[in-house]
Amino acid sequence: MVARVEDLHRNNPLCGANAFTDAMSRAVNGVSIVTTDGPNGKFGLTVNSMTSVSATPPMLLVCINRSSAAHDAIRDNEHFAINVLASHQHEIAGQFAGRGSAGERYRFDHRAWDTTRTLPVLRGATASFECQLVSAMTFGSHSIIVGEVTASCTGADAPLLYTGRNYGRPVCLN
Repeated sequence: MVARVEDLHRNNPLCGANAFTDAMSRAVNGVSIVTTDGPNGKFGLTVNSMTSVSATPPMLLVCINRSSAAHDAIRDNEHFAINVLASHQHEIAGQFAGRGSAGERYRFDHRAWDTTRTLPVLRGATASFECQLVSAMTFGSHSIIVGEVTASCTGADAPLLYTGRNYGRPVCLN
């Protein structure tokens, strides 16, 4: 039997939003910018919740806050790109996380973005995936967006990491 999210929260008052986000800050996550472009607008936002779903066919998922303007555009445009940021791209991560000055949140600087593609793909990213929307499921404040990968490319730089509310880069122990 699967418990409903509302029931779990009611039965566990020690796991409120603040305690949860504090505990999650201890995890290490990759950083990506999810972008979309189409009739419902050109948007992008920084996420740290992207993972592989399947290799055959290739599918990825991202979690997007439903209050984000990019959320509805991704669902309505029915395609999106996931740009896995390189370790030197922390400033653009902050910009697309809403930490830039007013009006810059969705600014696509033409020098940073490949405009020859259908979707905004970040130059210098560790990896980029163009996806066709397959499914969007709502859970709490977010939607799990699943896309089938239609194109991908890789870069040479190490990925950008996020932990302890700070950016970092991997250190190989071997």
